[in-house]
Formats: sequence, structure tokens, C-alpha cells
Amino acid sequence: MDDEKEGDIRVPLAFTVFLLCVMTGGIFLVFYVFVPSLSQPWYPTAALLLIGTPWLFWLLTFIYTCMKPCCFQGGTSTVDHQISRRQSTRNDASASSREPEMPLTHSIEVLEMMTAMWDLEMFEDD
Repeated sequence: MDDEKEGDIRVPLAFTVFLLCVMTGGIFLVFYVFVPSLSQPWYPTAALLLIGTPWLFWLLTFIYTCMKPCCFQGGTSTVDHQISRRQSTRNDASASSREPEMPLTHSIEVLEMMTAMWDLEMFEDD
């Protein structure tokens, strides 16, 4: 249980940096809009840059994620990449509780029957 509490510091650190950027940008905008006598001419530019920093980061992360499979697939890495740390803590009992593939096949058959019935109803109205 203690192992789950020890996590990667990157997520809280990124959250803190982005929160500070947005809060500081918001303060600059408030000063610029509501207290013009105390504001400087660079306040709106700094505010928009600070508020846009998380958006830019997530946009670049999205682009990297999309480009990664097609541009960076040449490596012969032997590292086992896990999607989540929680996957390694699951026991094998959860694997046996999975639903079989039979309901999916049944759903496809039902869908085909409904489509055929709908086609018949369309031709009967003519």
C-alpha cells in the first residue's frame, strides 16, 4: 500500500507550475482591467502568455503523441512499457472475471437481424 503512495513527482510538479502560471496571468489581467493606474503596458501580453502556457504544453504533448507511432518506431527497445502503474498491482483473479466474447457475437447477430427487418419494412411500405 505504501508503494502506491510513492509516485512520480512529475505530475504534481507540472500541476503546480501550470497553476502558478494561470494564477499569475489572471492577476496580471485583473490589474490591467480593474486597476489601470497600477498596471504596466506589458501586463496583458504577460497574462496571455502565462495563461496560454498550459494550453501550449498540452497541444505539444498531443502532437508528440500523434507523431510518436509513425516517427519514432524504429527503436529495438526491450523495456516493458506499462500504461499505468496500477496494472502491475492487479491480481490474476480479475483476468478470469472478464466477459467472454460471445455477447459481442450475439450483438452483431441481433444488429444484422434488426437491419434485415428494417429493410423489409421499408419495402413493404411501397
